[in-house]
Amino acid sequence: MRYIYIFAVLGLFIAGCDKGISPVVAKTGFSGTVYFMNAPASDPILDLRVVAVPYYPIDTSVNTLITKILGGTIPFSPSLPLNVDSGFVANYEFNVPAKEYDYVAIVQRYGIDYFHDWRVLSFYGFDSTSSVPKTVTVQNGEFLSNINMTVDFHHLPPQPFVQ
Repeated sequence: MRYIYIFAVLGLFIAGCDKGISPVVAKTGFSGTVYFMNAPASDPILDLRVVAVPYYPIDTSVNTLITKILGGTIPFSPSLPLNVDSGFVANYEFNVPAKEYDYVAIVQRYGIDYFHDWRVLSFYGFDSTSSVPKTVTVQNGEFLSNINMTVDFHHLPPQPFVQ
């Protein structure tokens, strides 16, 4: 009888230990879908990413933004698929620190100069009726969904930075 209790307790212990002793860590960030329209065949896409800027980058140079991205101040997603065509849909997940992001955008590198050849293709909140970015506020341990954006290559948003 004593062995039955030992095996029962041992069985409960083993069943409850699926992740070892590591703590459960909730992801912090956001996800969404990017819809592409009117993709030109001749426009090179050398890199395509989501950026989350904690301020509206008006009158900021691309070089300054890239320096802040490389320094870790501005989160930069892994590369999205580069073979976009009209009707293409890309889903993304973006782990970012808990913070308020005033400008979440899809950016494209179109040339070889990594510090200058970038353009904004769309941002969260941009559509045919509004060119005002929507703020994305991420709390610690929170993972938001439906931060969706549409890229229309015939109607790009105003470029916030200076060259």
